[in-house]
Amino acid sequence: MLAAYNIGKKYKQIWALEPLSFRLERGIYGLLGPNGAGKSTLMRLLAGLMTPSTGEATIQGVSVRNGVHARSRIGYVPQTFQLYPNLTARELLRHTARLKGGASHAEQEKEVERLLCSVNLEAKADRPTRTYSSGMVKRLGIAQALVGSPDVIIVDEPTTGLDPEERLRLRNLLAEVAMRSVILLSTHILSDVETSCKEAIVLTNGKLRYNGPLNGLSRYAQGRLWQWEASELEWRSMAQERLLAARRTADGVLCRTIADAPPTPYAQLAEPSMEEGYLALITDREARLHECAR
Repeated sequence: MLAAYNIGKKYKQIWALEPLSFRLERGIYGLLGPNGAGKSTLMRLLAGLMTPSTGEATIQGVSVRNGVHARSRIGYVPQTFQLYPNLTARELLRHTARLKGGASHAEQEKEVERLLCSVNLEAKADRPTRTYSSGMVKRLGIAQALVGSPDVIIVDEPTTGLDPEERLRLRNLLAEVAMRSVILLSTHILSDVETSCKEAIVLTNGKLRYNGPLNGLSRYAQGRLWQWEASELEWRSMAQERLLAARRTADGVLCRTIADAPPTPYAQLAEPSMEEGYLALITDREARLHECAR
């Protein structure tokens, strides 16, 4: 179990992440929010890479800042994964296995080969990593995070740079790992959250806005999601930045938007998706802050 107890981070008098608390059991969780919401700060706090201004994060009751003990129980993949350019993938994973310890040399070698296969790098495992594409670097980063079968795995933008086949391979790999570990995925690709996660945490402006089941997000747009078919001329005259979706049909453009009142006389209420509920949640928050700032 990964738990955060009133954990927060302040720089001078400004909160980058206001104190929040939650508990995560085994499974995959999505970490959502716009840029600047505090996601990276939270991930670094949970990984023990940053000292909190208040509170604490623990794994099974042990602080994530508890040195070697914590390092062996956490796997972390930042959005930008830095490599030793002259090392091969196999050498990097061996080095990571030695740092984490807790297994014999033979066991480490076996795990390295298994992980290279899992992320589809076994054929290029002996090439210097400086020759790798961005997608290969991401896959290697995920492999190093899985070394030692950690209890908690934190991944920032896991599918960036991956083609559809590799994205599917990663989803299946993480689903298998989630049977024994807590996995926290920070991503802007909501389809990855819908297909992989059972719950989501949403941050905006350094504050916890939602923590719960995915299907609970749709309620933020319930009774406020409108759909109508506009002519092409009407569609071109709209403030299109307010539209959530616009799809051409045989007779015009099918539009969807979130509003407290019908945007047109012929708009009808529609059933919102998880993505539309999420957008309603973060848009409302940002709109209120904008009004306060004026």
